[in-house]
Amino acid sequence: MVAAYQAGEPVRSIAARFGVHRGTVSEFARQAGIPAWEPGLDAERGARAAALYESGLTLAQVAEQVAASVEAVRAAVLAEGGAIRPRGQVPRAAG
Repeated sequence: MVAAYQAGEPVRSIAARFGVHRGTVSEFARQAGIPAWEPGLDAERGARAAALYESGLTLAQVAEQVAASVEAVRAAVLAEGGAIRPRGQVPRAAG
């Protein structure tokens, strides 16, 4: 559980996988001396998330790929200057 947290896996994902409350995950990490990580994505992961979204993946698919929450991916896409597509729309292939 602690290794997954340290690797940046979202707390909700870890909690679901281990069948515990989100607070339990955070408490175990704190007891292990791991500083709490800030929500959101660093610049590199944010740029990758934005590029994946722009390629046509959904926010949920991108979140799974970059091990982040959908909210963090949405924020990264917007921070990179992208726009969120209306629900259910996938960009047309250029050609």
